[in-house]
Amino acid sequence: MNSGIAPQTVDPSSAGVLAVLHQIANATDTAGLAAVLHKAAISLFPRVRIDLFVVADSAEHVLITCGEHDLPPPPAFHCVMSFVAWLNQHNYKTRIVPVTVARQNQGQLIVSRPYEEISQDILVIAEQIAPVVGLWLIAHRHQVALEQHEMQLLATTERLRPIEEMQLRVTLAAGAAHDIGNLFASVLGHAQLLQQAAPLELQNDLKTIEQAARDGHHLLRRLLSARNASYMPETTMAPVLLTELVHNALRLTQPWWGARHSVTVKIALTPVPPVRGHPADLREVLVNLILNGVDAMPEGGTLTVRTYSVNERAIVEISDTGVGIAPAHQNAIFQPFVTTRKGGSGLGLSVSRAIIERYGGTISVSSIPGRGATFSISLPGVRSADMLPEPPMLQRTAS
Repeated sequence: MNSGIAPQTVDPSSAGVLAVLHQIANATDTAGLAAVLHKAAISLFPRVRIDLFVVADSAEHVLITCGEHDLPPPPAFHCVMSFVAWLNQHNYKTRIVPVTVARQNQGQLIVSRPYEEISQDILVIAEQIAPVVGLWLIAHRHQVALEQHEMQLLATTERLRPIEEMQLRVTLAAGAAHDIGNLFASVLGHAQLLQQAAPLELQNDLKTIEQAARDGHHLLRRLLSARNASYMPETTMAPVLLTELVHNALRLTQPWWGARHSVTVKIALTPVPPVRGHPADLREVLVNLILNGVDAMPEGGTLTVRTYSVNERAIVEISDTGVGIAPAHQNAIFQPFVTTRKGGSGLGLSVSRAIIERYGGTISVSSIPGRGATFSISLPGVRSADMLPEPPMLQRTAS
């Protein structure tokens, strides 16, 4: 229905229009743009409704509705013509102003008024506003995309920070390992010098120190070599006897159990097939298991080490009569950083498993809480290797 009031006209080149264009360009977000357009519609377009349709992901939707209108919120139209038809059903006269920038369609401004045609002055102002709105839409999309990329970059940086810290720690550890290797070399050299002048009763102890230094140096070389992606485990090791390695490991650990009169060490070794593996690696595993067994018996007990063969495989068992391991933990203790011992690092058994599996073997545990635990190592025997002579027994195997 025509109100009979002559529509107010605005000069398209007026300062008010220029101010609106400036405000649109400076709008910081969609809410700010909506506020500017609403204010402009009230001041520049008397009794006019303005709807901004935008194109996103090949679909159109109403982004902003402003100006004077008394219609309920429109349905979710995805087509400009359907929206215009809806306005027409409510007696609105409409004009569509393309929002085009550099010949690319960014959307449409639908300028509408109930019962009255849109004047040419209003249309000219809408045509001036439309490209600025289009530039704002492009800038806003780029800003949103930039913020998303920044958030992704920040998230990626946060994910990379632990890796960078780990790389730094690895580098520092490698440097420390190199320096420790030099210390082992010094210990080895001095032990060899001492052997030349030491009395006979000290020779065995000095040989044990020499062996410990050699094993430590080998461990550090393995650590440094593992940093190289092309590093491959040695698979052509000379055959070794587990019985000899058991005696070596007991000599190396004797300071831990020899001085504890509450701990008894029993040895039950039977001939087993020789196995392939680096002696230092296998001694490392045996030393870990022996020390774990001793630590599991704070009140004393019996540590038993025995060897036997099954189906051409060499078996070593190390048993203690200590506190035992709960069933729920028995499958987890071979994982890195899992330990049931106070002050333990949770690395000894995981490293031991890795070493044994490297040589084609298996390591397992059986335990009854309160009655001790038995760790079993099984390694494939070497059929063609010549049996080496049995090493001499320890001078002291029990206390």
